Amino acid sequence: MSEMMLVTGGARSGKSSFAETEAAKYSRVLYVATGIAYENDTEFQARIKKHQATRPANWDTFESFQGIAAYLDQHSNNYDVIMLDCVTMLVTNLFFTLLGERELTNEIADEVEAGIQAEVSAILEAGKESQAKLIFVTNEIGLGVVPENKLTRVFRDIIGRINQQIATQVEEVYFVVSGIPKRWK
Repeated sequence: MSEMMLVTGGARSGKSSFAETEAAKYSRVLYVATGIAYENDTEFQARIKKHQATRPANWDTFESFQGIAAYLDQHSNNYDVIMLDCVTMLVTNLFFTLLGERELTNEIADEVEAGIQAEVSAILEAGKESQAKLIFVTNEIGLGVVPENKLTRVFRDIIGRINQQIATQVEEVYFVVSGIPKRWK
């Protein structure tokens, strides 16, 4: 059974840097990148390139927001640590994939959330079965104002519950503010 950690914080808080420093303590590292840059999104493409440039060349990378649990089941024991960056992008991509073109009703929101929870549960189970340490990175997005539209409020609520789902299953939880990590669990 592996050890698992959750690193959370606001945008540009230093959470990824902290998690990368923790991962760099190990020799065999798998970086699971969940952000997908679409063809016309040059700003997000630049963000991904910046993240890629900060990672050591000897780290392996798996870039996807789907099939992560199956990938971990097959490959996780080849690594000492697996860093999943980030849960927020994972949830975002799953949210819009599962929603599709449908109108967001309460019933559809529940269905989408159940699908996301199932995917995260599978990743947590794969992590527990692995010998590698699993580090999750996520955003704490519920600290600001209440969003003005239903889609954003539903998303905020889902990511909050997903973060709680992960936090209850991991041994360590860190909150990073202005580059300073504070251990909460």
